[in-house]
Order: sequence, then C-alpha cells, then structure tokens
Amino acid sequence: MHLSLGTARVVSMIYRFCAFAQYMNVSDHAGISFVDESTFLGHEENYKSQCAGKAQDALEIPRWKENWIGSNQEIRFRAIKAMNRLGNLVDLHQKTRFRNNLDPERKEYRKDAERVLYDLFKSRVADKDAFEEAVNVFGGHYDTVAGLFFIKDRTKYLPVRPTFFEESFDLLGIDYKMSFQCSWENYTGFIRIVKKIRDIMQDVIPGVSIRPIDAHSFLWIIRQERFRNWNPVAEAASAIERETEEYLERKAEGRGVRTSRLVPQYSRSAEVVRLTKERAKGLCELCGEPAPFRDRKGQPYLETHHVIWLSRGGKDSTENTVALCPNCHTRIHVLDDPGDTEKLLK
Repeated sequence: MHLSLGTARVVSMIYRFCAFAQYMNVSDHAGISFVDESTFLGHEENYKSQCAGKAQDALEIPRWKENWIGSNQEIRFRAIKAMNRLGNLVDLHQKTRFRNNLDPERKEYRKDAERVLYDLFKSRVADKDAFEEAVNVFGGHYDTVAGLFFIKDRTKYLPVRPTFFEESFDLLGIDYKMSFQCSWENYTGFIRIVKKIRDIMQDVIPGVSIRPIDAHSFLWIIRQERFRNWNPVAEAASAIERETEEYLERKAEGRGVRTSRLVPQYSRSAEVVRLTKERAKGLCELCGEPAPFRDRKGQPYLETHHVIWLSRGGKDSTENTVALCPNCHTRIHVLDDPGDTEKLLK
C-alpha cells in the first residue's frame, strides 16, 4: 500500500478544499466548520453523523435480548429501519438486499442474519470476527457492512462507497483499491488512510477540531465535478500555493506548523455597507419587498451582498453592492443563478 500523504499534492488539495468551502459559504463571513450548519461544510456534510445517531436510536440496542433471535421480528424490523436511516451512505440496491437477507419470505433470506447482527451490536464478539461474519451473511458489499459498523461506533468507523473513494485516492496519488475487496484488513487500512489525512487537515486548519468523518467528507467532496471544475481567483490560488510551500518547508525542517490564514480574508468597508442600505430605503433590491423585520436599533434589517463576490474578484464598492432580504441573500448564494446576478447588475 503506497501512501503519499506527505506530498505537496495532498497538502495543496487540503488548502484548495478550504478555499472552496469558504467560496461556497452562504455568508461571506462564515469560516470552516463541519458542524455549524450555517456554513457550506456543516450544511452539506454534518448529516452523516446525524444519520448514524438516528440509526442507532432506531436499533434500541439496550432492549435486545438473545432469545429474540429467530423467535420474533424485533431485530429484523429495527435493523431494516436503522439501515434506511443511513440515507445516501448506503446504495439503495444494497439496502434492498439487506432487507431481503432478513425477510423469511425472500429467496435471499439468511437464517443466521439476526445472530450476526446480535453479535455485532450486543455481544462481545471481536470486531474483526463480527466483520467477517457480516461479510459472510450479507455479502461483500462494502456499503452495507461498513454502514453497520458506522452505526455501531461513528467515532471509530466510517461509511464506505468503494469506487468513490478510489477516485479520491487517485486524485491524491494514493494507491489503494477497495472495489471487490471487502475485508477487515482492507477496511481498517482505509480507516488508517483517512486518519492520516485527518492529521494533516488538523495541522492545516487552525482552531477547528477535525474528526475522521470530516476527513471522510474532504475525500467525498474533492471528487465532485463542482470542486474539480472550480477555479479560484488569482489571489486565492496564490495563497494556496504559498501556504502549501510553507507547510512542507516547516515539516521538512521539523518545525511546528504555523497557525495562519487559510485563504485571503477580504476586508469590507463599513461606509459601503451604510451607503448601500441607505440607498435601498428598507426595500430588498432583488425582490422589492420591505425588510422582514427591524433590528434592535429600529432599522430595517437587510444584508449587504457583493454582486460580483469578493472571492471572485469583485470590488468592495457601492457600485458592486446591493441590500437584500435574508431570503434573497440565501437564494443567491445557494442557487448562484446568473439571472439573479444579471438583474442586480442592471
């Protein structure tokens, strides 16, 4: 297994990821957070841990009794409900197969399926043995087996979509294959890689606690077309290159990683904000409706928006700013609709 985790390729990708996350934030002032759902990363990725928590709640493991195995439908119903709560972390076809493995009316039914689930979640069977039992009963389907382990302990284990993560590893220069190789050794190898990436991310992103599931999100996003097709403005691209070089130099010299800005922080003029809101006279400059409420000073609440975003090279000037109601401001950042931009420019 070849890991190139100390190379510029990996470090540069993390800095690019941070710049992309800030670029995608609805609020220009938002930072890097995987749990704050007002940020891009929190909104897009925090659901994973929530899915695992909801799935664990559905299992109600403390209530399980060994005599339930094969004698009633309690384990079956709870397990199917939990698997469904994992959402897109498990392929839909694999969810169907999992359900059929537990259904006596289906030809895919496995009589020992409930025993395997009981051993995994309730008994003291070693995780390695429980993994192998799950593969034997539910097949070598990584989504399903890894999903079950993620439900068991979301701080220790991770969900897996093999082909997706192979794409991410290729982008990072990491030679690691997972397709058709669902085994305990392969799975724990995957987790080791993700944790090493997590360690680098923790170095790169100051002031943010990085969990393994956050490194998992990093790998998930960098393979997406919206990330791969994104081109940062010249200032951000220069910052990514500079920060990468400084990081690698400090590591090579055995020095600690400098706590620094990840990407340029764009200054805003309070005077521009004031003049823009005065010009709007309490009306949203996109939808034309009055501000939805007044702030503590009794002023109509509108938010200042840069028509050409600062992160895309726009100027902090009254000519490039508008006052928007919160709904329109969120709409513009979420949809990024050229039609809205054209309307505001006019």
